Amino acid sequence: MPDDSDQPKDRHNLSRKAKDRHSIAVPAPARPLLTDIQKANQEAINTLLQYDRMIELIRSFLNSGERFRLRPSIIQELNRISLQNVENDAGRWRDTDMLIGDSSHVPPPVDELAGYVDELCEYVNDHWNNRSALHLAAYIMWRLNWIHPFVDGNGRTTRAVSYYVLCCNLGFYLPGVTTIPELIATNKSPYYEALESADEAFKQGRIEVSKMERLLHDLLATQMVAALEYAKNPVARPSRAPALGPRNNSTKPAPHITEERSKHPSGNDLSGLMSAVFGAMGLIFFMVLVLFGVQIPTDSRWLVIIIFALVSSLSFGFVGGTANVRGSIPVSKDVQGYRFASL
Repeated sequence: MPDDSDQPKDRHNLSRKAKDRHSIAVPAPARPLLTDIQKANQEAINTLLQYDRMIELIRSFLNSGERFRLRPSIIQELNRISLQNVENDAGRWRDTDMLIGDSSHVPPPVDELAGYVDELCEYVNDHWNNRSALHLAAYIMWRLNWIHPFVDGNGRTTRAVSYYVLCCNLGFYLPGVTTIPELIATNKSPYYEALESADEAFKQGRIEVSKMERLLHDLLATQMVAALEYAKNPVARPSRAPALGPRNNSTKPAPHITEERSKHPSGNDLSGLMSAVFGAMGLIFFMVLVLFGVQIPTDSRWLVIIIFALVSSLSFGFVGGTANVRGSIPVSKDVQGYRFASL
């Protein structure tokens, strides 16, 4: 029978023989180098995927009945989709300091990023019920650009997050053929001016995004008016496609993609006329509520949403064609020299 005095010694020997546990990083698979054409193709695909995910997030919140919470993970996810298969750091907070070309603003250092992103989310969540949808969207548009948390894709991600918050706060997805992020991408000068204005105010210790709010107001009006015009005149309605432009940011159509999307008919003349009538009713109703600052009592918000949804559903065959003409979009050599306008 073994002596009891040997037991502590045995346990000590066992502990000496056990190996220390430590972390071992698993290398990520090497990303193949892309040619310019392949990169343009992938960015085009990513733009559509980011848009689709943004719509999914909006619908998920509207159907959940839960209190809205903006989370850093949503911001990271939209950036990851925007840069997947293009950048190794897709969806990751940057690990290097950054400068912004043609801007006097210097983004905060790496070790302060997480805190600033948390602060941004808290601002939106804390002011969800006492600030306007346009203010919250404008705040994100400025503040996330100010933080510049990613190595690339900051503008695309910021505009997608801003539009997501705008629709969720309003309580419905905004109708329209060309959305606010696409409108910004076609002419970025007013957008950059609004960012610089907010930067200057912040240097003086003020959060002042009124210039960005006015820009979003005007772009929202443009989006609504354009959709209303298409509702009244089916012949004038273009096929639904993200804005395309050459790399110098001027606009030029990509014929291959336009032709593919134009193959999807919207219906016969009678259904088009009826859809146009109901679409016009829905858009006028929306514009009165949002653009003219009509205040909706909290206990009546769902009734307003139901009315708008009912009218919008009747016009879906015409005005709601944002989804049904997306389909599968072949992206090939015809997009050489083009880039999808960033969301």
